[in-house]
Amino acid sequence: MKGEQSVWVKRCEKIVGQIMKITFGLLIVVTLCGATLRVQAQKKDIIGYYPSWKWKLGNNVLSPSRIPYEKLTVIAYAFFYPRPNGDIVGRDTVGDAVILRGEWDSGKKGSKTGVGLTELAHRHGVKVVLSIGGWGDSDNFPEVASYETTRIRFAHSCVEQIRTYGFDGIDIDWEYPGYADHKGTPGDKKNFTRLLRVVRDSLFEYGNHVGKSYTLTAALPGFESTLANYEIDSVASLLDRLNIMTYDFVGPWDSLSGHNAPLYASRSDDSLRNVDAAFKLYTQIHSVPAEKVNLGVPFYGHAFAQCTSLYAHYAGGDTVHFSTQGAFYSNIAPLVGGSRRIWDDRAKVPYLVFDSWKTLVSYDDEESVGYKARYVLEKKAAGLIVWEITGDMMPDGRTPLLDVIQSTFKLRSSK
Repeated sequence: MKGEQSVWVKRCEKIVGQIMKITFGLLIVVTLCGATLRVQAQKKDIIGYYPSWKWKLGNNVLSPSRIPYEKLTVIAYAFFYPRPNGDIVGRDTVGDAVILRGEWDSGKKGSKTGVGLTELAHRHGVKVVLSIGGWGDSDNFPEVASYETTRIRFAHSCVEQIRTYGFDGIDIDWEYPGYADHKGTPGDKKNFTRLLRVVRDSLFEYGNHVGKSYTLTAALPGFESTLANYEIDSVASLLDRLNIMTYDFVGPWDSLSGHNAPLYASRSDDSLRNVDAAFKLYTQIHSVPAEKVNLGVPFYGHAFAQCTSLYAHYAGGDTVHFSTQGAFYSNIAPLVGGSRRIWDDRAKVPYLVFDSWKTLVSYDDEESVGYKARYVLEKKAAGLIVWEITGDMMPDGRTPLLDVIQSTFKLRSSK
């Protein structure tokens, strides 16, 4: 009897031991899964706008093979534009085919010359969305959005572009509803919402048909006066992300020089013209969830001619020392040594003064971009949008501004 009891005790100990091992294993799995979920939850958007027209410059800067896909989560292909009847077209159908699908149609339909952007991006786990509109191509939006028939045609054309090029979603860049210079009307406020709703429904139906989810985003203003022309509560509910254009707070259209994209106000006059104010406008005043908001970072600056101080009069943009295409960081960085770099600790951005040229350049560099990336983390925003990703591409292939964003997000998410 004693021997049988001993055998039974040993069996019980063995069973208990196995249970403890299983339980311990499950605890490890749960812990690891929890850690993985935390890391995934902290992954931030890095959305790079890709200007389709630059391929004609001939410097190979926009070759799809040169894009640092590992540093991005989404590429926004900019731009297609709407015709008055609701159809969506690209400015350069040959260029779009070359860039997006690696095709060159020289009389033979779809002859392949390489791998296109969408395929390369998907190989790296990066999404590609089609951005429609932009500053120069928003004039037709008011008419398209005014009628149910053209709204439906616009939505169907969005789906057709997805079928054709393999996009993962649509980004609406209407600048701006109600803006008179772009044929805006008082009816744009409601019609913008109606347009988004039709596109949202079409993407949902097509996604169900093919077994895939498609995103809908919009580029939105950073100014309260412009945002008044949006039904922001309805708009926010229809969008997966709200991409706020927190740049161009001051530019060559203003009477005085100033910061292009200050993180905070440098003086009381700038209280509404900075990234922090724009973020609070959406998340506090309009109660948009922070996790749906992407903030903008410019990879370019503004050069003010005949100007050597902030908040001063100037003689237009300096197009002598900087390209009419813009003062991009790749153009600015090599010139820093020949200028006075001044850091505005209130605004958390720098500016350069070229005394011999009498030029002031307002721009973002690695330090200021780092502050903005950390701001996104602290405020639990979705991430950052970049206009545009060729802006910091150096001749040796480095992308210093993009590197700061990626490393800041990656470092924090790994903790």
